[in-house]
Amino acid sequence: MKNKYYELIDEHVFEHELENGLRLFVIPKKGFQKTFVTYTTQFGSLDSTFKPHQSDEFVTVPDGVAHFLEHKLFEKDEDEDLFTTFAEDNAQVNAFTSFDRTSYLFSATDNVDSNIKRLLEMVETPYFSKETVDKEKGIIAEEIKMYQEQPGYKIMFNTLRAMYQNHPIRVDIAGSVESIYDITKDDLYLCYETFYHPSNMVLFVVGDVDPEHIREVVETHENKRHKTNQPSIQRGPIDEPVNVITPYVTEEMKLQSPRLMLGFKNQPLNETPEKYVQRDLEMTLFFELVFGDETEFYQVLLNNDLIDDTFGYQFVLESTYSFSIITSATQHPDKLKEVLLNELKQRKGALTDTEAFELLKKQFIGEFISSLNSPEYIANQYAKLYFEGVSVFDMLDIVENITLDSINETADQYLNLDNLVDSRLEIKQ
Repeated sequence: MKNKYYELIDEHVFEHELENGLRLFVIPKKGFQKTFVTYTTQFGSLDSTFKPHQSDEFVTVPDGVAHFLEHKLFEKDEDEDLFTTFAEDNAQVNAFTSFDRTSYLFSATDNVDSNIKRLLEMVETPYFSKETVDKEKGIIAEEIKMYQEQPGYKIMFNTLRAMYQNHPIRVDIAGSVESIYDITKDDLYLCYETFYHPSNMVLFVVGDVDPEHIREVVETHENKRHKTNQPSIQRGPIDEPVNVITPYVTEEMKLQSPRLMLGFKNQPLNETPEKYVQRDLEMTLFFELVFGDETEFYQVLLNNDLIDDTFGYQFVLESTYSFSIITSATQHPDKLKEVLLNELKQRKGALTDTEAFELLKKQFIGEFISSLNSPEYIANQYAKLYFEGVSVFDMLDIVENITLDSINETADQYLNLDNLVDSRLEIKQ
């Protein structure tokens, strides 16, 4: 196995690519009681249009297939409850689907080998029938309805739909009640055979383990599958207008307070993966310096009852989309919008408080180093950044490149205050 040593944080990363294309990463953490394992495919809700292996034609599947597949891979024999089976072997299993990936994971205090093999077998042995697929539709439909009753979730996707006309980012990760009823077992098998091929997947093991032993366990199991490496999957092109589609959107819900979300649509620049991560961090630091709970401006918002503890902000940058959002429950949405935009106009590209920046940067580095004591954090972040072409352990070097001037430059490029969506939830009478 390849062994890369990060001297600054005293971490080793062991890497091995199997003949079938599966990438294995092992990060030994001597003395840790818990081992954390993630098995991840680069297949998320955005991947609804693609070319299957050995095909020259793009196909489009209903929205929500990636999330549907996540559900179905936990279902095997009718008498087997995989959650209980893992628990009986001192492990807790779970999974999640995001816009760009699906991860299956477990944490264990014992029996790591058997739990790794169980996780691999669970993900690698699909079984879909019309009856079981139809049964699952009702379950997922209820899950979708439940999420749509959550104000934060509702306003987020209302905002994305107002921002984007064609990009699949506008679609709920789980799909819609209508789209999931269009899903067939053939759709599931097609997506499974395309995206769950080992060459599109990565396995992370973090804990007090021997890397060579883990490689042997995984390689012995994978060799029995007789899979061969496959080329990268081609996703469908996305033709998305630059401007937002609907500048203002509102909906009524049963709420205690109205909600406001301001969404700013940006255009991703053509840059290296490391630069993307740096831009992401710079915008995160920008919003912290402007709106963080240690700032005078935040206290003014709070003291004037313009925001409550739901106040938050986020910057997102991926290769095909980018946006910023600022949100809060508020009794005064018009006033809050006015003061937020005024503050952004004054501070965008014009930050000057070097002392506050240096303090925030040191705080970020301290929190990052502390998080390296969490196997869960390392495995999840490594998987996320791996598909973006960056190692989580490169983060400190990236942060060192950030200056107040670079934050101002990034804010100028990635915060278009004119490309704005005003999204609101009003109290239903």
